[in-house]
Order: sequence, then structure tokens, then C-alpha cells
Amino acid sequence: MLSWLTNYFTISTILLYIAIFLFYAKISKGLGNKAFYLQMRRFLPCILAVTLPPYLADTSLLSSAFIAPLLVGIAWIITYPTLYFMTYKNSAVSFSYHFDIVIGLYLSSFFICLSILCAHFHIMSLPVIILFSVLEFILLLIPVFQLSYYDIYHACISETGMMAVQQTDKNEALEFLYAFPWKTKIISIGALICLGTLLLYCNISAATTLSHISLDIKAIVFLTALTIFLAYYLSRPDPETGAFLRTGFMELYIDVKEYFKVSGQYTAYHQANLPNLEVNLSTPLPEKPQTFILVIGESASRDHMSLFSNYERDTTPWLSAHKNSSEFFLFKNSYACWHQTVPVLERALTELNQYNAKTFNTSFSILDIAKKAGFNTYWFSNQGYVGSVDTPVTLIANTADRAAWTKQEITKKQCDDALLEYLPTVDPTKNNFIIFHLMGSHDNFQTRYPEEFTIWGTPGKYHLIDNYDNSLAYTDYLLKEIYTYATEHLNLQGLVYFSDHSTIPDKRRQPDFTDFLTVRIPMFVYLSDNYQKAHPDVSLALRKHENSYWTNDLTYDLVCGILKVQSPNYDATQSLASSEYRFSRENLTTLLGEMPLTADQTEN
Repeated sequence: MLSWLTNYFTISTILLYIAIFLFYAKISKGLGNKAFYLQMRRFLPCILAVTLPPYLADTSLLSSAFIAPLLVGIAWIITYPTLYFMTYKNSAVSFSYHFDIVIGLYLSSFFICLSILCAHFHIMSLPVIILFSVLEFILLLIPVFQLSYYDIYHACISETGMMAVQQTDKNEALEFLYAFPWKTKIISIGALICLGTLLLYCNISAATTLSHISLDIKAIVFLTALTIFLAYYLSRPDPETGAFLRTGFMELYIDVKEYFKVSGQYTAYHQANLPNLEVNLSTPLPEKPQTFILVIGESASRDHMSLFSNYERDTTPWLSAHKNSSEFFLFKNSYACWHQTVPVLERALTELNQYNAKTFNTSFSILDIAKKAGFNTYWFSNQGYVGSVDTPVTLIANTADRAAWTKQEITKKQCDDALLEYLPTVDPTKNNFIIFHLMGSHDNFQTRYPEEFTIWGTPGKYHLIDNYDNSLAYTDYLLKEIYTYATEHLNLQGLVYFSDHSTIPDKRRQPDFTDFLTVRIPMFVYLSDNYQKAHPDVSLALRKHENSYWTNDLTYDLVCGILKVQSPNYDATQSLASSEYRFSRENLTTLLGEMPLTADQTEN
């Protein structure tokens, strides 16, 4: 009995069990007795799966032969649970990530078993060693990515962070990477090369260290059965039963992917129900063709725009020149409903908003309304077409009569003036509704305007505040160009501009909400004199509501009001263009209904 208690296998199993369970208890919060005792039982077979194979092979678990498998397992055990704990320990009530620990242990066991069996059967050849190293490297990339994310944002990756990752196309990803200093890029590439080299070296050494192994038939059967079980258990594709897919990072990835999949149902609903959309105009369209334009900005902060705040730099010279014009309506109390593009625009462009129970998939869009009202519809974007995975924004855009995206080239700047080339393609003999989706002030700010447009700072020099303010001034210039061309050539009657969300320029891209400064946005409306004479009720309502509070998920109803739409799918009480507008600071929210605007303490 005493020898059993003191042999290496027993000691290693007990010590590993204590270490794993103490770690789990430390990085969990709000564990009930049921969960506590359940994991006490669950971890035991997982730990035996790690300690038993070396024992059967008469080898130490801490042998150099098992460095690579243990490194993979430890990375999965520690990374997500620790980063989540560090991020949410003071805010979340309860959390635990036992599947990360289970999978980490099983990954180590899987590679240990394979190494032992391959060594016994003398098939630990160079191709097998390379295959092991590649698989281990790929598995380690996920923890490495999480650690890199935490290093940049000082937070564990969240649902919004994962959404941003899955929405990012190749060009945007490359541009994001290019923004890092060369020193960081060189160190990062060097670290990955070192990691791959370490894994390859460890596996080559393992082939030598394990070359003496000779298993008996019982050990061969057991290790083979365990390897097959682990291969099946780790690779099950069902998110409900596959343990690997239930780890913190993978579960987050799948949830977001499913979100976009469900959003794809929008297309099917749209095709089936658009013929049933009822839209009438309170007054017929005039004989002379006219144009309405919606411009969607990107990451523009009204706190950095001189017209909307007390900001010392004049970042809106063109718009400021019209601040006393009867044709312009300025809304200085505007907020984004969220702090990322897609969740905002799937609401701003459709019936769905924070204040109703509608869903994106079953909502009509501004383009649907305009088309039914007799307008030719256009979507012109400098944001890039996502490609194989349609985001909700792309789904909406593709319903326009014409949708076009500028060609994105990572090797050169793609400024928003590229959108001006589309204006001459709009038919001036037709009634037109145009949506422009700008790149605006999206990070990297330095690439959002031509160097010759530099107003603050030095051309070509990286400086967050200067670059950001220059990008805002460039957007102001672009709005002037759109306004001028449309007025002179397309009989412009109305123009609405708002930003999808804001940003804090001296912080890197932050996917999680940190401050109201990330949702304080600019918004203005232009209405021509002719339009106001024809529809004085709209201009009176807008002027009355200039100091009212507003969130940009109500853009759909604002545009419906300006277009003078009558439809069961338009709620006048949600439109700033209606005297019936019912919202105020006290009943408006952001963060998709989670945060009241009254909580904003950053107002000027």
C-alpha cells in the first residue's frame, strides 16, 4: 500500500489534480456546490488520461519528450479562463470555464499517446514529426491570438470583439497589421518562428527520447483505444456535444458565426415579402426629378467637431459656414445605439431599433421604402465588400437597384473621394435615393485623407489626434463635394448625415464599450428651400427638435418622414421629421437598450 502511494504515477496524478482544481476554483466565480463537486469528478479521468500513458510507457510525464504536448495543453487550460477572469472578475456575478481545462488535458493526452504509439511502432519519421508540429502550432495560434488581443485591448476577447474579427476582410486586416510599428511586427514574426522551431525541435528530440519504448499488448490496446476516443471526442462537430467547440473561445466564435448565419435569412424574407410592402406618399412626387441622399459616416466623434462642440480646432469648416442657414438642421444631442458598425446599421437602415420588438430578418429597409415610393436606389460604399460571408449591411446594400463598392488596394490609400466618381453615374432624369457609406475616420486615421490635405501635424507623420482631426476635416470636405454636385446636377432636395458610432482617437480600436465618447456622434439634415416650401411641416418639426435627443437606430423613421411616406411600416412617433416625435433624454438608450442616455456624464 505504501509503495503505491509513493510511486511516481500516483504522486504526479495527485499533484496535477490538486493544481488543476485549485486553478479552476481560483479563476471561477459564483460556483455552486453542484458545479464544484461535478468538476471534482470530471477532472479526475481527464488527469488520468495525461498521467497514465507515460506510466504505461515507463516514462516520466515531465520527460523532455512531452514538452510540446504539455505546452499545447497548458496554453488551452490557462489562456481563455485566465484572461476572462482578469477582465470580468469585478463585474460578472458568476462564470467558469471547465471545458477549456478538459480540452487542454485531453489535447496533451492525445499527443502524448500518439508520440508513444508512433515510437513503439518505429514510425516517428520526419513527416510524422512535421505533422505533429504543424498541428500543435495551429492549436497554439488560438491562445497566442487571445494573448495578443489582450495585450492590445487589455481585455479578454468578447462577443463584440469576435464580431469585429469575423467582419474584417483581408484588406482591413492587413491594414490593421500595417499600422503596428516595424519593431512590433518583427518581434511578432520572430516569436512565431521561434514557437514553430521549438515545437519541431521538441518533437525531433521526442523521437530520440522515446526510441527505447516497448509496450506490452495491454498497453497497446489501451493507448490505441484512448487515442481513438480522444480523436472522436475532440473533433465532434456538434456545438451542443463537441467539447472542443464548447471552450470559451470556440463557443464565442460559433455564437457570432451563427448570428451572421441567422442574419442571412433576411434575404429570403425580403424576396418573399417585399411585394406586400405598402408605401404611399402623402403628396405625389413633383414632375421635376429630385434626389435625396443619406451619408453614413464612420467613427466620427462630435466631441472633435467644432460645429457640434467647443472643440478648439475647426474640423468642420464647410458645415460651420452653414450653421445659421435655414436649409441646415444640426442635431447636437445625437448618439449611436451601439459602438460597432454592423449592429448599428442593421438597425439604422431598417425598422428594427432598440424600442420595438422587431427582428432584423423580418424588417424592411430604407432602400425598400424608397424603391416602393418611386425612387431609383443606389448604394455606394468605400468600406469594401466583405465577400463570401454577407454581413447584414451587405445584405441590405444588395437590395439597391445599383450597389457598388470601391476597389480596395492595401498598397495604397483608398480615400473617400473615390466615391465621388459614382455621382455622374446617377441618372438626373429619375427620382433618386442614394446612400453613401464612408470610410470616414476609421482607424488607421492617417490613411483616411491625402497627405496634401494635412491641416494639423506633419504630412505623413503618425499622430493619433492630428490624424483623426484631419480625417474629420476631410469628411467635411467630401460632404461639401457631394452636396455641391447633387445640388447642381441632381436637384438635391434632402441630405442626411450621421456617423455609425464614435471613437476615442488616442486609444486603439476598442471593441468593447468603455465610455460614452464612443457613441456621441454628429448628425445633420439639409432640406432645400423648394422642399421646405412644399413640406413646411417637416422643416418645422426638425427645427423644433434640433435640441432633442436622438439615437441613430431611428434613422429609418427620420428618412421615412423626410420622404413623406405613409406606410404601416413607418412610425411617425419615432421620427424627428414629425411633430409626433416622442423621445427624450429620459427614455432613450444606447448599447442596444442596456444603457440610458441619462448616464452620460461627458456632455458639454
